[in-house]
Amino acid sequence: MKVYVATLPNGFFGSTGCSWQSVNVSKLSKLLDYDIEVITINDLVTTDFGPDDIVIYTSSDEENIRLYLRDIMYFVNKKCKIIPSYNMLLAHENKGFQELLRTELDFGNLQGNYFFDIDDSMLSVPKVLKTISRAGSNGIFLAKGRKDVSTIKSKFFEVSTKRKIIKLQRRFKLKGSEFSIYNYRHKGFNLFIEQKFIPNLSNNFKVLIFGDRYYCLKRDVKDKDFRSNGRGLFKSVKPPKEVLDFAKSVFDKLDNPYASLDIVQSEDGCHLIEFQGTNFSPFTLLNTSSRYIYFNEKWIEEKNNKDLEENFAYALNTFFSNN
Repeated sequence: MKVYVATLPNGFFGSTGCSWQSVNVSKLSKLLDYDIEVITINDLVTTDFGPDDIVIYTSSDEENIRLYLRDIMYFVNKKCKIIPSYNMLLAHENKGFQELLRTELDFGNLQGNYFFDIDDSMLSVPKVLKTISRAGSNGIFLAKGRKDVSTIKSKFFEVSTKRKIIKLQRRFKLKGSEFSIYNYRHKGFNLFIEQKFIPNLSNNFKVLIFGDRYYCLKRDVKDKDFRSNGRGLFKSVKPPKEVLDFAKSVFDKLDNPYASLDIVQSEDGCHLIEFQGTNFSPFTLLNTSSRYIYFNEKWIEEKNNKDLEENFAYALNTFFSNN
């Protein structure tokens, strides 16, 4: 078995939360329990991987790099093991794929749906509608009634004025059946998800997991703001056992060495709002005083060393030893 760490061509390895800061690949490599070869993502196509080899890489918040990685890692994944998994790569910056994955693996405890035609949305109002790729609280809308849905439809699911004129011209030139097909093609589509609205939320939890280490920050929700995520208002607190138990139940299904989970708690239990398995911000790890480990059927609190590379290496070494 050979282990590779694949960086961007300039040596950058994301997951620091800042686009101008890189994980220290040299430090990470020394902390791993294996001999490491550092390569770039451009080397992946021509490298002769064996079936027992492992490629460690990270996604990117830059869309073109991310799409490139999706193409390249599809083929690398056929040759050897990749970390994060291909599912986690597809889920990165893609709430639609997250929705599909949570349905397939049955986790999250939150009713949702993925669609490209808003007329195919299924949940009754009130509900939360989200664009699939915007981060934080951007692109998140509360639809309390049909009027709100109509407003979102007119903003995100309308074609241009030029296209409307062309459609009018086509109506007179095409047969009825042909125009019906053409009209649907240019109806006005967008990629969205919908999720059941959970009322009266006062806070939520950001949980980062590295191996069997759980890091948690509590995040207050701004007054009269239905959105459960976004920046600011973080507190370092001891999380409820129910939140840690729920986070573990989700993480156990992701088949990944690390993850970032956004969790809310209501009268109906805990609910997973979003998750990431690659290139997530380590803010929670770096700003909480404790971490929690599940041992002998209970949660043990430990002091947090706030060392990003050490935690990544710990998660990877733990994952290797268990797989």
